[in-house]
Amino acid sequence: MEEEVLARINMPDALTLTARHQYYSDPSGILELRKAIANFLTRHHKPSKSINPDNLVVMNGITACLDALSHTLCDPNDVVITPTPVYGRIYTDFYDRSAATVVPLVCTQEDDFALHTEELKKLIKNVENKGRCVRACVILNPHNPLGHIYSSSQLRNIMEICAQHEVHVIIDEIYAFSIHDKDQTFNSVLGFESLPDAHRTHVAWGFSKDFSIPGFRLGVIHSLNPWVLSCLRTLSHYHSCPQLTQHAAATIINDIEWCDDFYIPTNQQRLYTAYHKARQRLQAMGVVTKKATAGLFLWANMQAFLQPCTKDREMALFMALVKGGVCILPGQKMHCANPGWFRIMFAVPEETLDKGLSRMEAVLSVWKTTEFTSS
Repeated sequence: MEEEVLARINMPDALTLTARHQYYSDPSGILELRKAIANFLTRHHKPSKSINPDNLVVMNGITACLDALSHTLCDPNDVVITPTPVYGRIYTDFYDRSAATVVPLVCTQEDDFALHTEELKKLIKNVENKGRCVRACVILNPHNPLGHIYSSSQLRNIMEICAQHEVHVIIDEIYAFSIHDKDQTFNSVLGFESLPDAHRTHVAWGFSKDFSIPGFRLGVIHSLNPWVLSCLRTLSHYHSCPQLTQHAAATIINDIEWCDDFYIPTNQQRLYTAYHKARQRLQAMGVVTKKATAGLFLWANMQAFLQPCTKDREMALFMALVKGGVCILPGQKMHCANPGWFRIMFAVPEETLDKGLSRMEAVLSVWKTTEFTSS
């Protein structure tokens, strides 16, 4: 959708600035964009009460948002829990500045990487029994790299457990509009009628994935906690976004005919097509993939190509693929407990997808022959 997004952004209304855009503005996001995001999320997530722009803080990307939340909520050595495997930057986003420790809630292939809320409860108690403070639980929904959507009941159970222990819940919904399974419905926490602990529940979303404009560096945090919002607004002085990109982003999501009627459904249809094409091609190569319903990637089991199946062999296969001209992310970079899993991006132009899969097939055919001959 790169061309379609670029064409819309290059229309005069998105790039036409006024005198006010020449001056300093609210570092937590210009009102034009915060109103546009509030209206956009309200009409899609359908909360019982419209989202208030005053509960939104705009920053230069989700990484900045998570870093700011970590800096706001955590003291050094506080614990942040997240289910693994997980997008690797979660660890660095919460450690680099605030020095919080990310502790994994390990999910494994033996149980199809399912998250069991009872295990979350046990982990929180175990950490607390060691005298440490569990400050937050981070949930990616839709999930990266698994590509699944948590149900409303799962999310509520997670939030209830966290509320019992006074743990903040941070929901990263960066792929909220990249749902490619037509039978699946994404239920944002923003649309919940009530929350177990509303003042300890914070939602992040951004334009990078759903609108294919990571170069714009636009992320947003929604919170109902006045103290958290005050801290985030202070930190936004170091994370503010140019008014030009804010104005352009506001323009495209305010254009309901283009955004809601054309872009989102077209993007989801193309993701559906690319997902199934990639999955079928990989299956023909002998690569098993986990069923996904959202996101831009497949979670692929390549253990059949590894003897022995170790993290070292996983990295060796990764390097062989890179040498062959294709880059997919090894599971250890996403803190996966089981070696041999890789994240494969399919949300690329059709020609690029075909070329990448062909290169991958060529590497695997040679790799499997040499791997099993030498073992």
